Amino acid sequence: MSYYIMLFLSVILILREFEIVDATAFGSLVTGASIVGIVAGVASQSILKDIFNGFFILFEKQIQVGDFIVINEEFRGSVEEIGIRSVSLRDWDLKRITIPNGNINSIRNYSKDVMRVIVHVRVSYEEDPIKVLDSLQEVCNIMNENYKEYLVKLRPSSNLGFKVYGITDIEKISIGAKYTITGVVTSEKYFAILREAKLQVLIVFKKNNIKIGYPTNINILANEDNINEEL
Repeated sequence: MSYYIMLFLSVILILREFEIVDATAFGSLVTGASIVGIVAGVASQSILKDIFNGFFILFEKQIQVGDFIVINEEFRGSVEEIGIRSVSLRDWDLKRITIPNGNINSIRNYSKDVMRVIVHVRVSYEEDPIKVLDSLQEVCNIMNENYKEYLVKLRPSSNLGFKVYGITDIEKISIGAKYTITGVVTSEKYFAILREAKLQVLIVFKKNNIKIGYPTNINILANEDNINEEL
């Protein structure tokens, strides 16, 4: 585009030298060409950024058609098309979303070979932590039995299957202690196993009468006489 703008201006300059185009017309043409040149320059920068990012996405094989990904922590869906200038996704509502490659800052790919399932649960501080840990181990045993063909070892020394990671957070202002279980699985079953693990936590906790922590409202009622005295 810039090449054609320069060629156009060169032709106009030659015509002006031979007085084929008068000065007023020349000024108008140059002004118009300058505006077009600026617009073209901005547009070409955007296009080049799209192509530059698209090259690295394709060259590094960051994503493939069919992968479930999240772009910029905002757009999520299955990859339908990977172009040199844009990536197209199909979201949960079956809408097609097209994102220019130049606008892609981060990609989270849920379709790599293996993924780690992490389930956090808040449990009331009133509950016996040993009982909670034993119940979570029961959940892990169920998951390991039902999904053993999809469990993966990251290293030869790693334990295969779900395990209780333990208490991972205790805060004074929180609604309860946070417990965590983890397991490494094949990517194609990640979401199904994640949903099942959460379901099993609820089932086992209900069976063992363990209360999950939940927000509560505390209302403090002051004596009206005391308030008047302080005022």
